[in-house]
Amino acid sequence: MGLLNQVVPARRLIDIAYDYAERIAANAPLAVFATKQSAVEGLALNLDAAYENETRHSDRVFATEYAKEGPRAFAEKRPPRWQAR
Repeated sequence: MGLLNQVVPARRLIDIAYDYAERIAANAPLAVFATKQSAVEGLALNLDAAYENETRHSDRVFATEYAKEGPRAFAEKRPPRWQAR
């Protein structure tokens, strides 16, 4: 399914998992939710339908202020300030 990113020794597993979790949590909450929802829904779809589903979720996210705040923060060299919408 393409969900494997890294193979690590068991003693490093928790540290690496927390690192991934922190990187995911730093993203816009709506984008994280939409990504998860698209992935879960995609399990029940064929590849073409899954891509269409992902596009619907992405279009919804890109139509929000979140999609502007990320690039704005990057250009201003600051962390993004995600506001509840």
